[in-house]
Amino acid sequence: MKIKRIRFMQPGEAALVEDELDETLGDREALIRTRHSVVSAGTEGAHYTGLEEEHPGRTAPLEYPRNTGYGNLGEVVGTGAKVTEVKPGDCLLSFANHATYVKWSLDRFCVKVPAGLDPCQAVFARMAGVAITSLRSSSVTAGNVVVVIGQGLVGNFAAQLFQIAGASVIGVDVAEKRLEIARQCGISCVVNPTTTNLKQAVLDATGGKGADGVVEAIGRSDLIAQGVDLLRRHGEIILLGSPRARHTMDVTPMLSRIHLQGLRMIGALEWLYSTPENDALKVSITRNYREILGWIQQGRLQTGPLLSHLLSPAQCQEAYHGLAHKKEEYMGVVFDWSKISDP
Repeated sequence: MKIKRIRFMQPGEAALVEDELDETLGDREALIRTRHSVVSAGTEGAHYTGLEEEHPGRTAPLEYPRNTGYGNLGEVVGTGAKVTEVKPGDCLLSFANHATYVKWSLDRFCVKVPAGLDPCQAVFARMAGVAITSLRSSSVTAGNVVVVIGQGLVGNFAAQLFQIAGASVIGVDVAEKRLEIARQCGISCVVNPTTTNLKQAVLDATGGKGADGVVEAIGRSDLIAQGVDLLRRHGEIILLGSPRARHTMDVTPMLSRIHLQGLRMIGALEWLYSTPENDALKVSITRNYREILGWIQQGRLQTGPLLSHLLSPAQCQEAYHGLAHKKEEYMGVVFDWSKISDP
């Protein structure tokens, strides 16, 4: 069957292109008609700009053209012979690409979206699923103070999730619009470090002790070092963003502080956790998403203020360019695949 999908043709160029999809389903596959898909400004953005080439863990150059997207919400329209857990008409959230139709193995991650939940809200669960690993990997408890550096989608969700867990949260960003959105999502204490001394603000909020936890949600090495300086003794800094761009600095002051203050530095990559839900596991990716969707449905996790642009997939170049270069204007971008015929 003919489909349309979003593809990065080369760094800085996104296009909606025609493609072919084999409709033959394996025993455990489902055919899904995409309704909405959310853009990851961090990971997708790094592939769009070419920044991913600088990732220290990359062993081979990026190849273009390349498909993109990993936050797909759609309606099941067909199932393989051994699929029993979903049926046509069910709404699924998966890690599939941006495309009109996708085939997806149910042995990979996917979760049914609760009936009645607005799909334009539910699709944001994908980015909250990235953010929740900062909470799952942390030892922060109710009443502790957590600083979240970066109030993009992932940072905003991290701030909301720590607040749901009972922590006092300080949201940090250099963009006033993102701080205002954080306030709309219930993060009342926010700081712009370009206008306020961040370290002093944290000391004032903690009686001079420093934060119990810092979440770096952008992926910048210099901000990780700054975050370490905000911690109290035995505090922890959580690396939620993926550091990619190379940065040269003297790391000895940071390492000395970690050593002398008994600090912990924790990696919070989503894929450190198992995908299947299992009674023997306290944390799994599937359980995370079930809980996140429940919190969205209950109104405990806010998504409405985060939607800055609901676009046709045909506007993909505008979307990725905006996220890369107009951060005050673009934040939460969702593609509405019912607008596929729009210019």
